[in-house]
Amino acid sequence: MQSAQTAAASATQAGQNSSGGSFGTVYRVILDEKDPFLKNKQDAIGNEASYVGAILYRLSSQAMADENSLPVAYPYDKNFKTIPLRNETVEIINSGTGQSFYKRITAESSPNSTADEKFISTNFPAQKLDTDSAKDIAKVQATGIAKTNVNASEKYDGLGNYFKRTPGIHKLKLYEGDTILESRFGQSIRFSGYNNPKNVFSPTIIIRNNESVNSLKKVIMFPSEEDINRDGSIIALTSDQYQLEFQPGVIDDKGTSNFTTKPESFDNYPSKLIGDQILLNSGRIILSAKSGEMIFYSKKNYGFISDGGMSIDNKLGIDVTVRDNIHVMTNDRDVAFQTGKGHIFLGNENLEAMVKGETLVALLGELIDAIANQNYLTPSGPSKVGPENLSKFASIKSKLNTVLSKLNQTS
Repeated sequence: MQSAQTAAASATQAGQNSSGGSFGTVYRVILDEKDPFLKNKQDAIGNEASYVGAILYRLSSQAMADENSLPVAYPYDKNFKTIPLRNETVEIINSGTGQSFYKRITAESSPNSTADEKFISTNFPAQKLDTDSAKDIAKVQATGIAKTNVNASEKYDGLGNYFKRTPGIHKLKLYEGDTILESRFGQSIRFSGYNNPKNVFSPTIIIRNNESVNSLKKVIMFPSEEDINRDGSIIALTSDQYQLEFQPGVIDDKGTSNFTTKPESFDNYPSKLIGDQILLNSGRIILSAKSGEMIFYSKKNYGFISDGGMSIDNKLGIDVTVRDNIHVMTNDRDVAFQTGKGHIFLGNENLEAMVKGETLVALLGELIDAIANQNYLTPSGPSKVGPENLSKFASIKSKLNTVLSKLNQTS
């Protein structure tokens, strides 16, 4: 039985497909308006930029003098382009208006590339003079017959100028009725209704960038499925019975996470991530509102759970309004309000100034000493120094430091 690649090669050499269209081999892909092929060229529209995305191709029945004689084909769908590679087989569609269009075809085990990098030089060899031999040059001059042992088509070997085959990128696993867009590079968008273990109707959209390293290790013949925990970046919009098996942090091959902090303060943390929900999971997430507001609404509880610290840097102030108690648990850690020369207000009615503990103790000590040393002038002369209960004042003074907090301080 012919392989898909062999069948495609045979069809290309024949130049026709079963429906009467044509197959072509890609020689060049025009990626931008600076492509050397476009020098001094204009199409019917009148500008070089309209060539961007087009290819130069060859049918087996075509003779080719040089690359400039190759016909041009444009992307079949102007709004959805999937760019072929050099040496790849495409379907050529003639519009009847003088323009040709192309579609990528052929069966493949990986969306990355299964094209033969030497397809052109093997199937369409072009000969040129081997100028390294003066003897051969003389022979050509004498006989007019050129030496033809050098294959000029070898310059087309490869898949492009910088494209390299990436082994291990899988096709996506399919579910009945799926609509899938997948690139050569492990990116994909899936619209599905039944991609859950019980195949219960639960519409989902999954956008993925970069297949996970763990998945790339698997045998290429078996399709892969999005991994919300390990794929490079992923956005999942799910509903009903689709359950997100989400784990925070980096997950190893055995399914263990390096994330250690638990949601201890989060009341009613969901036990199952099902229903209408959106997950965005990546190595880093940046949200920016460059000219307007950033607004967050949550009907129920919301929380921030992190293995690291939390910081807020605002140019303006912070206003917080709550309608319930506030609990702060520091687990034996300090709380510091470094206000500089700013004020701290506790309460908002009948405010009075706070006292400094050490200063108050010193003043009370001086007051007790003054009481202990007091005497009075009498008609018979000065009274003796100090009251009769002097020892009690001394005892009170010895206890003054007990009014000082051992934890809290103020300036």
